[in-house]
Amino acid sequence: MNFIDLFAGCGGMTEGFLQAGGFKHIAAVEWEKQQAYTLEKRLKHYKPHETEELSSVIHFDIQKIDLLLNGWKGNEKFRPHPGLLKVIDGQKIDLVIGGPPCQAYSIAGRVRDKDGMRNDYRNFLFESYVHILDILKPNFFILENVVGILSAKPTGIPVLDIIRQEFSKYGYEIPLNVRGLCTLDTSHFGVPQKRKRVIILGIRKDFCKNPQKVLAYFYNVILNRYRLDKKITTEEAISDLPAWVPKPLSS
Repeated sequence: MNFIDLFAGCGGMTEGFLQAGGFKHIAAVEWEKQQAYTLEKRLKHYKPHETEELSSVIHFDIQKIDLLLNGWKGNEKFRPHPGLLKVIDGQKIDLVIGGPPCQAYSIAGRVRDKDGMRNDYRNFLFESYVHILDILKPNFFILENVVGILSAKPTGIPVLDIIRQEFSKYGYEIPLNVRGLCTLDTSHFGVPQKRKRVIILGIRKDFCKNPQKVLAYFYNVILNRYRLDKKITTEEAISDLPAWVPKPLSS
């Protein structure tokens, strides 16, 4: 399956899909320079002949959809690039993955901000994600975020309700019971850390006869096959690594 990664960061989700096998990375979009270049360097392992001029890691602002798709000449912040559509080059995109920035949804962030993050533009970066879906029309998408997204109400309306409506308007369904099905603890899946995340799988409505039935089967049956009976400790995960001692600063 061909996939692209939006809000890619340094490529955590991309790396997981590549290690899983059966997925081909086509492109990634990230607007923080160091994260984008870190991912670009990492992907040299999978794409040794890729050039900087047509890098599959696109360092750009996802909110500028037209330029992102068709390219730009470059400026002091972003180097020139022919755009996402040039990278895709007519290939069918089966899957879009990514997690919009979580700061606006974070419970801790809302507590610290005097306005409860209601005025933070990042509350609505999912709209750019939806626009990309509408253009590329993949069969599936995966949206990841913090559990705070379940309670965030930047406009007084639960942001999850707005997200659901937007996805539905552009032809996608997500589980009816997001809180119950999509809240996952990574420690149940082999990660040596107790970290809860909301992982939303979406399906294009015309891809199958009953998307809700397929979604329920994925979360209740398929995903459960990968749950571990015994959690992995940090010691088990990294105790075999060689010891590392920092060198003292030279005088």
